[in-house]
Amino acid sequence: MNLPLIGQRAALTPAFLAAVTDPGSREAVQRAATRLGWPASAVREGGAASLRELLREAPAPGILIADVSGVTDVAAEMDALAAVCDPHTRVIVVGETNDIGLYRTLMRMGVSDYLVKPLDPVALSEALRRAEQAAAPEPSPTTAARTLALVGARGGVGTTSVAISLAWELSQERGLRTVLADLDLQFGAATLQLDLEPGRGLREILTSPDRIDALLIGSAMASHSERLRVLAAEEPLEDDVEVGPAALPTLLGVISGDCDAVVMDVPRRMDRLSREALARADLAAVVTDLSLGGMRDAQRLLGLLAALRPQGEVALIANRVGGVAGELPQAEFEKAVGAGLDLALPFDAKAALAAAETARPLFAGRASPAAVALGGFAGRLTGAATPAAPEKGSWLKKMLRR
Repeated sequence: MNLPLIGQRAALTPAFLAAVTDPGSREAVQRAATRLGWPASAVREGGAASLRELLREAPAPGILIADVSGVTDVAAEMDALAAVCDPHTRVIVVGETNDIGLYRTLMRMGVSDYLVKPLDPVALSEALRRAEQAAAPEPSPTTAARTLALVGARGGVGTTSVAISLAWELSQERGLRTVLADLDLQFGAATLQLDLEPGRGLREILTSPDRIDALLIGSAMASHSERLRVLAAEEPLEDDVEVGPAALPTLLGVISGDCDAVVMDVPRRMDRLSREALARADLAAVVTDLSLGGMRDAQRLLGLLAALRPQGEVALIANRVGGVAGELPQAEFEKAVGAGLDLALPFDAKAALAAAETARPLFAGRASPAAVALGGFAGRLTGAATPAAPEKGSWLKKMLRR
């Protein structure tokens, strides 16, 4: 019997489980799992046989690490493990035997990767990253909406303000049906800046992707205008919110047929949801100021984006230019980061105060160079296409009638 490959199941609970036989390997796997947002407690003592016992009483995870050290017949052990796995499970095998024949056998059986002890931290992290990406279904090729993900290099650079302004530009100036998704489920500020109440349901959408439908999404959206909807949440700070790898692709797949653009405000804690958003967006942008801290963390984020999306389009946006004490000259900043700025937005204290008082986007309806530059950047997402004429009636109501 072959090991199961990724199949149809969308909800992955739990996300990860490992059982390894020696302390050094357990420590290496725990460190790698923690970096990916999985609990260290998911790494157990034991090998493939102990995993079989665990999975007889619990649901199979999305990603499984099985230690076959000391196992005489590895193929038979993998067949036995397959009997208690689900079709969605990705399996990484670790062992002591450096044998190309064993490696090929495991690959033919559907194993995601085989790593030889002592575990190399880089190889282990890469194997887990590949398994995580494989566990998430690819978006439908018929997806219509264009997606933009913005992440801040540091707190206070105005990432949410830029995301709101771009969503407003796409919806009001270009006539596109736009969804602004604030992916910070506990500290998101998009609805607060727009004086909206966050809808209810985004957490359920992201934690139970198998339950996603147009009705649930519609109830989770807050309406800013006929062509701009906001997905946001304000979850209790004491809660742990577990988001599986299928959540974001499933969400985007459902809403993409009924909107033209999705702008994602991505939190900078770099958990699974953040990495998934940055990896899958048509355009990923780092928002920074020109401070020394911004320079360092913009450089780090650009390096992460190069690894997450080696062929994807990446942009660098400087916000609040001229408004940060001790900021670096633009040329010096670009040289240090190793990338040129795609957009520079000057600090405007009066405009920021007016936007806060009226709950409007920072650059809404302003005939300023910054607003023109922002509009030009929005054009990178939409391409050369002429802005769509708004349809009669609400696109959200149309979606809910399906």
